[in-house]
Amino acid sequence: MHKQKGVLILGRHGENIRKRKDGRWEARYIMGYDEHGKAQYKYLYGKTYYEVRDLKNRMMSEKATRKSLDNTSNMKITFGQLLDDWLLSIRQDVKESTYSRYVFLIRKHIFPELGNLFLINMTSETIDRFTCKKLNEGKLNAKGGLSPKTVSGLLSIIKLALDFGKERKYYCPDSIIIKNPRQNRPEIMVLSLQEQQQLERYLFAGQEPVHTGILLSLYAGLRIGEVCALKWGDFSFMNNTVTICRTIMRIQDVSPDAVHKTKIVIGQPKTECSNRTIPLPAFLVRYLRRIGDSKNCYVLTGSEEYMEPRTYYIKYKKIMEICHLEQFNYHALRHTFATRCIENDFDLKSLSEILGHANVTTTMQRYVHPSMNLKRQHMDKLEHISVCGQDFSQDEQQNAQNPVNHCD
Repeated sequence: MHKQKGVLILGRHGENIRKRKDGRWEARYIMGYDEHGKAQYKYLYGKTYYEVRDLKNRMMSEKATRKSLDNTSNMKITFGQLLDDWLLSIRQDVKESTYSRYVFLIRKHIFPELGNLFLINMTSETIDRFTCKKLNEGKLNAKGGLSPKTVSGLLSIIKLALDFGKERKYYCPDSIIIKNPRQNRPEIMVLSLQEQQQLERYLFAGQEPVHTGILLSLYAGLRIGEVCALKWGDFSFMNNTVTICRTIMRIQDVSPDAVHKTKIVIGQPKTECSNRTIPLPAFLVRYLRRIGDSKNCYVLTGSEEYMEPRTYYIKYKKIMEICHLEQFNYHALRHTFATRCIENDFDLKSLSEILGHANVTTTMQRYVHPSMNLKRQHMDKLEHISVCGQDFSQDEQQNAQNPVNHCD
């Protein structure tokens, strides 16, 4: 935030424009990456914020235009240069956490393998070899391959960059086919009703702030980052609701002057639909009323200092070990919440909105896991439409009314 000629200047986060100690304004943008994947910056200077901002935008626009119109230089563009231009184009349109992940994956996985390859030489076979290598030996510690899900994420970035290049008239071959590796659906863990009750007895007995977070995930389906960001001011005890409007996450710090590899970011929840107001069950409201704190205090700490997800997860695992439930990760609480709701005949649309999903399909595919007892109850309902089943039921009723005495 700066004042310039009586006007309050608010630079957008990630704009890379700052006021220097000598009074001048400095802007920078990425010109490319070196052979190690490190960003190379171009620096611009001006007397005012607006002057240096407009200069930066003009230079970036001219750079993109030259690459689009100059066929000769266009044919010499590497995939690394295309990735650089694509990152510049999306910087202001995606969340900081998303951009950070893109940069990390490009620097660590994509650029070292494909960055120096000319676009004109890229083929489907190039992508296939990249996929195979990452699946077999892609881990940064050289101890095996990446998961199919992670490799699919890398391929998604490659496809987005290539699509961007085609739109900007770069020389991107149209015949490139990107095939995602087959993914096996991971095993979803859900606490049984007995295991859930076992956990609850321990949580209600202690009434510690960390216990409250677990209960909120178990009975409102909150994600771990949402729980960490929750403040007492987000509750309305008049309406018996909680509003989810922020999340905490640790992301890669991709800024060139970063002191640490990662940093904590407090921002909007996962998606637009994740901003939601959830009605709470009455028994949980009674519990929360007894332990509520100042509106500015975080639920997990009882103070104005937050607890990051990594620390909270460690505390959660210790609790689960005490309860002999150490096999369940934190997200199992969200799975369990959705499963209990389905077992108790929740309306799917309502459940989808409580979970913060964009549509009911996501809820069904990802979080709803009916138990065997529920499946059996549904199957038993078929008796009412079966002629044989109805006859058998009538016979049972008659036998019950007229029991046969086999004893003399």
